Amino acid sequence: MLKDKKERIKHYLAHCKLHSNYAWFAEEWGVRPETVRTFVKNQQLPNLKINVQSKRNDVPLAEQLKKVIANKRRTVVELADTFDVSPKKVLSALKELQSKNVIVDHFENGEVCLAKEIQPVDKPLVIDTKKYAEKEFCFGVVADTHIGSKYERLDVLGALYDKFVDVGVKDVYHCGNWIDGECRFNQYDIYVRGVEGQVTNFIEKYPQRKGITTHLISGDDHEGWYVQREHLNIGQYMQTKAEAAGRKDLIDLGYIERDIAFKAAKGQSIVRVIHAGGGSTYAISYTAQKYVESLQGGEKPAIVLIGHYHKFDYGYPREVHTIQPGCTEDQTPFMRKKKIQAMVGGCIVWVKQNELGIFTSVKVEWIPFYDKKFYQYKW
Repeated sequence: MLKDKKERIKHYLAHCKLHSNYAWFAEEWGVRPETVRTFVKNQQLPNLKINVQSKRNDVPLAEQLKKVIANKRRTVVELADTFDVSPKKVLSALKELQSKNVIVDHFENGEVCLAKEIQPVDKPLVIDTKKYAEKEFCFGVVADTHIGSKYERLDVLGALYDKFVDVGVKDVYHCGNWIDGECRFNQYDIYVRGVEGQVTNFIEKYPQRKGITTHLISGDDHEGWYVQREHLNIGQYMQTKAEAAGRKDLIDLGYIERDIAFKAAKGQSIVRVIHAGGGSTYAISYTAQKYVESLQGGEKPAIVLIGHYHKFDYGYPREVHTIQPGCTEDQTPFMRKKKIQAMVGGCIVWVKQNELGIFTSVKVEWIPFYDKKFYQYKW
């Protein structure tokens, strides 16, 4: 049997040089590429090589790997055999993909594959409140700006940031859906297409004010559609592009949710920024209330900032301050069809914190805006 296989390989080497690589034989025999390589070595046959006429040679290795591992797990050795390169080159190509914000999952058995989800960042972002001269401080909150949509309200967003400057806000937390993304039902609502176009447009148009840093969470819809389709870490992609454009004020918080630790001298409190899911409910407060009720004991943050529903609401279920900061997008045809109201505006949150880290006072200032025609009235 071995003799027959040996003769078969020699025949292929002589007449099928274009396909003479480990992976091709492995597919022919229905075995792993490592099995073919071991057999060739044991039988003292010439090493198999990919012919230079292969169409793959003009495509960078990183792009070839991206196609191969898009929907199937492969080990580094298998990939090395497939492309007839060293495992070191495969690892280098994988790092190149990651440097372009492509999400590559590494598994314990050595396999790799492109991911369709982003692991939320577990480590809290630490903000040392000792830098504030007083025990009271404030921060801004916005959500659902949907920049790239024909219904975006850049006038509102700019006015909010002017207000933030007036009261001394240093940090603004964005609760997701910072761009409108692309899908079947919004294709006629957007004026810019493609992930690069949408992100570039966002960076150009999002307000920039001296002394203010905006921290953005990414939702699993709208900007999240690029995560699911293109396997792209959209938040990191945005921050990388922003930094290249000279903007250091746009910071990626991560995917879906992130905890912010506000530290005091002897303790801390957690503010959680989330982009929620599901549809709007008849009672505006219901989704926030059910979210807090579902939290396991010991996991409750002090404040939850909630995006997605395009509503303003402030509640205190289970001693957790829940804040929905509205949106800066007018009602779209899709929202009218679903009977969803758009509450246009944003929030300033005023907090007092004692030395134990406890928030002893929380005040929410809702800043509403109205239809564009409202601002055209002459009194």
